[in-house]
Amino acid sequence: MASYGASSSSAAAENPWTPPYCSVVAVDTSAFCYRVCSICERTLSDTASNCPVCSRRIPNAGSKHVYRLLVVSVGTVDRVMVVVCFDRAARVLMGCSADDWTDFLGAHPSAREKVGELLQGEMLRMTLSRSRKGNAEHLRVASVVPLRAGFRPVIDRLRRLYGVEAGAPSSGHRGC
Repeated sequence: MASYGASSSSAAAENPWTPPYCSVVAVDTSAFCYRVCSICERTLSDTASNCPVCSRRIPNAGSKHVYRLLVVSVGTVDRVMVVVCFDRAARVLMGCSADDWTDFLGAHPSAREKVGELLQGEMLRMTLSRSRKGNAEHLRVASVVPLRAGFRPVIDRLRRLYGVEAGAPSSGHRGC
């Protein structure tokens, strides 16, 4: 991959890149999030009920979901690429926590496909960076700012589409 705005690969890893604008072409809707320990935020397997480290100190430490939104195609002025929005950046687009999203998705499974439709064509300003370790396949979205004046987060538009009020109880079924 080309070094974006820097002369060496080490400088590229340290310097974030902010193209003038990005346009969302497609979003992978197969998996939006993953589970982490609610205390240390270590990634948990699907079968683990507690963090093996934190559960030694704190019984029933619990877990939470965090976003890992794979934006399959983001078009910039001169290229199309795949980027990953982790929790902080994805919350801007989604408009809710990953736990709230999994609750909504449990009550409205067809909403999964709608996310891609709702985000397609959105114009955004993204700050992109490489992973700190430099071994990730895709660039990460460090920050995102919607450029459309009437932008509404995905959850707001889906609540309106499905006739659900904010804060309405969900089915309790969770799954990303």
